[in-house]
Amino acid sequence: MMNKTHVQVSLTLEAALVLAKAAMHKGDELGIKINAVVVDTAGNRLVSLREPGAPMPSMDYAEKKAYTAVHFKQPTDKWAAALEGRAVLANGLAQHEKMALFGGGLPVLIEGVVVGAIGVSGGKVAEDIVCAEAAIEALNAVN
Repeated sequence: MMNKTHVQVSLTLEAALVLAKAAMHKGDELGIKINAVVVDTAGNRLVSLREPGAPMPSMDYAEKKAYTAVHFKQPTDKWAAALEGRAVLANGLAQHEKMALFGGGLPVLIEGVVVGAIGVSGGKVAEDIVCAEAAIEALNAVN
């Protein structure tokens, strides 16, 4: 018998809020104004937070980073090495309106399964990554 449906586990709103708030808190600690977006397994936005004064274009990049991380099931900073010397592929991927091929997006895994992702933008790429990592750590610390 053929399966006609597929059940996919996804983040709850409560978990998405923990992630976004933790990223924002880390941004405050670093003295930067960031945007944080958390998406579900389909790449749809669950939570979007913006520190007043954070660059507005960065909100779009935060969402793109989360979208890219959830669909490719890997941190967005992995793209630079993967695309090195592959200009045609890099150009093709970069043309996708929802892709972000630089750091700041991380998939969220629960028991080894990708259940969503967080994207952070507004600081330097390294700072965005630190904020996203802080969000994952905060969620993992919750029982």
